[in-house]
Amino acid sequence: MRTSIFLGLALALGAGSAAVPLDASAQSARAARAQAEGSMVLSGSIDIAPDGSVEGFTLKDEHKIEPYIQDFLKQNVARWRFEPVLRDGKAVAAKTPVNLRLVARQVEGGGMDVVLSSASFRNYDPKATDGVASDNMRPPSFPRELLDMRGAGEVLLLVRVARDGTVDDVIAEQVNGYVAGSPRAMQRMRDVMARAAVGAARKWTFVAPTTGARVDDPFWTVRVPVRYFYGGNGDRYGKWQAYIPGPKQRATWDVGHGDTDAAPDLLPDGGVYMVGIDNGPKLLTPLQG
Repeated sequence: MRTSIFLGLALALGAGSAAVPLDASAQSARAARAQAEGSMVLSGSIDIAPDGSVEGFTLKDEHKIEPYIQDFLKQNVARWRFEPVLRDGKAVAAKTPVNLRLVARQVEGGGMDVVLSSASFRNYDPKATDGVASDNMRPPSFPRELLDMRGAGEVLLLVRVARDGTVDDVIAEQVNGYVAGSPRAMQRMRDVMARAAVGAARKWTFVAPTTGARVDDPFWTVRVPVRYFYGGNGDRYGKWQAYIPGPKQRATWDVGHGDTDAAPDLLPDGGVYMVGIDNGPKLLTPLQG
């Protein structure tokens, strides 16, 4: 979907001086904002027919979502087809939760190109025993250095959990910035956020799975999002979050599959998301037709 009417996002991407680190020139800040994207994450539920087609789709808090976004999503979701859900060997009707991520990128001429970039049908249950759960996860403090440079952003941590629940290893898989600056200032901001998040994560402990197919694995990998922001998170639902994406890093250990959830804002705050656990239905068709 291409449109030029995303005023809220355009203003967020074009806003500048109050959110620019001190060592950023106007030219470098403009160059950074030219790389900026916007993200919106919405949730809802889908009714799946026995043959895998979509019988119904409901968005949470529709009144907070612009009508053209609703129409865009409903047109695409209606074309989806899932692998039939089986119960006792028989295809049955089913209902699944869904988290949807929209990404907007600037295009020549001043418009925005909007795509449905990812969807998760995972039914997250923090009390489930077939996956890694949180035990002691004290969040990182807001770094003074980040405050001094007026930085903000989000870190997606990839954590290797040992069988005793301690952290074997951890990396910042991706660090996205909410503010613009020179390349050097942006890298410094990402480094500060990553260092604080990784340092806190090394002290975390988890509860190992006691049931399920992964119970005997030598280790487990989880994703945990960490966000640094000012003045409270507020109600972001139905609103665009402008950000400047950072490079993705690869783990030194075998992570396996699970990249469908590898977006910080697609993972709700406060959760521990085990890589390779997918208890939702399998989508057979492309996200966007």
